[in-house]
Amino acid sequence: MNKLQYLILGVIVIVASAISLPSWACEALGPNRHLGVVTKMDPTTHSFTIKDAQRSKPITFTAPKELLDRLQLEQEFLVTFRMEGQQMQAVAIVPFSRAEAK
Repeated sequence: MNKLQYLILGVIVIVASAISLPSWACEALGPNRHLGVVTKMDPTTHSFTIKDAQRSKPITFTAPKELLDRLQLEQEFLVTFRMEGQQMQAVAIVPFSRAEAK
C-alpha cells in the first residue's frame, strides 16, 4: 500500500470509530449510569429527561433540587442513579467533559 491508501484507511477507521462510540457508551460506564443530553427539566416534579447516548431514547430521572440546579439544557451529563420502585432517582450528576477525564 502507498501512503495515500494508508491515509484513506486511517480516515475510514477514525470516522467509523467516532460513529460507533455512542452506541455502547452507557453499557461501558457500568451499572446504574446513563450518559446523555438534557432535553427537559421540570422543577415542579423534581425530574429531568436526557436523550440517552446509547439508545437515543428519552430517559427520565427524579432528583433533589441541589442536583437539578446543576443541570443545563442541551448539555451532556453522566447520571448515576438508583432505583426507587419504578423511578430512577439520580444520586450524582457530572458534566460529561469532567466525567470522561476521570
